[in-house]
This record gives sequence, structure tokens and C-alpha cells, in this order.
Amino acid sequence: MTVSQFEQDLLWEPDEPAEAVAGAIGSLRVDGLELDEFGAAVMQRVADGEIDEDEAIAIFLAQYRK
Repeated sequence: MTVSQFEQDLLWEPDEPAEAVAGAIGSLRVDGLELDEFGAAVMQRVADGEIDEDEAIAIFLAQYRK
């Protein structure tokens, strides 16, 4: 792999929200982690395009800062 290919892979951004969610969940699983039911539901809303990343973050913060 050339340096430019490496940089391109490193800077890759998904085209669709579902692609981003799949990548995020895959990263969690590589680390041996799984989303709980609440987290999976919020991530599904992102994947479906119902909410964006900022809205998901706000939902997570509101839930887990209680």
C-alpha cells in the first residue's frame, strides 16, 4: 500500500449513515463490546436517517448523564 492509499483509507468517510453505523458497531465488536438495547435503538435511528450524529450524541448524553 502506498502512502497516498493509506491516507485515503485513513480519511475514508461513509457515504450513507447505515455504513457509518455498521463501522461503529464493528469497531465496538472488535474491542469485545456490544451495544445495549437502548444504544442499538438509537444507532438504528441514525442508520435509518431519522436522526443525525449530533442528535444521537445528545440522546446518549441525556440518557447516561442521569
